Parts: sequence; structure tokens; C-alpha cells
Amino acid sequence: SSGINAEYGEVGLAMLFEQAGGRLTPAMVHAMDASNNPHIEGLIDEIKKEWDEWDGRDQELDNQLTFDNFYVGFMAPYFSCYRCMDSQMGLSALDMDNDGMIDWFEFRFYLMWAGRQYPNVKTSRELLDKAFRYGLIPAMRDECDRIRSPNKS
Repeated sequence: SSGINAEYGEVGLAMLFEQAGGRLTPAMVHAMDASNNPHIEGLIDEIKKEWDEWDGRDQELDNQLTFDNFYVGFMAPYFSCYRCMDSQMGLSALDMDNDGMIDWFEFRFYLMWAGRQYPNVKTSRELLDKAFRYGLIPAMRDECDRIRSPNKS
């Protein structure tokens, strides 16, 4: 029905699944890809170019950024201190496979979600802002709350 919020569609369910600790399947990613539009894909491509600049700093383009590089390249406008507990817990929340790196695949998921939720964004910066403010930061807060209070149901 057209009255249903997009958060409850396939993309929203995939996001919820990932936040609950599940790993995205290729079918989930395909559903998200199919839901995107060329304008949003162009903005994501711009962000990927910036990502690759940071990724190459370790001499290996492997679609992964160190916590340091991800913070400086993308997260600093939203978290005032790299060493602060909330920033470190936020980075850990994004590190789904606990390897000390942020994967492009995981980050792109939030960009695609933001593009679907906010299809009228004009610039890659605006898309990043929506992804952080309304996707990543709430997910990080949820993860931080879960870590701080593991006995809550």
C-alpha cells in the first residue's frame, strides 16, 4: 500500500536484519540496488571515489578503511572526538565482522538506504548527511545502548 512507510519495505527490513546482527545476503543487496535511482547511484559513486582515496592510504585498495581513516574521512563532522567512548563504540558498531576495519559494503548499505528514504537529495554531501543523521547514528546509538545494557530485552 502506498501509505506504508518505506522503512518497512524490503530495504528497511534488510537494515533491521543487519542491525540485529545478521549478515546481508546478495539477494538483500540486489533488492536494494534495484530500488535505487541513477541520480542516487551517481552520488554514491562520488562518495566511493572519496572512499577510494582514503582506502589507498594503506597502499591496498581492499574496500576497507581503518577506524582512523573512516573517522577522518567521513565521521568527524558528526562526532567531535575520535578517542571518545561514543566514537569508538560507534566505529565498533559499524565493524560488523570485528576485524577493526569499516567495509565499503556495510557503509554503502546506509548510503543506499538514505538515497531511498531521501530521493530528492541534491549532493553527495547531503546524502552522506542523511545517511549519518538518520541511519548510521541511530544504528550506532542502538548498538551502544545494547552494549551498555546487555540484559535489556
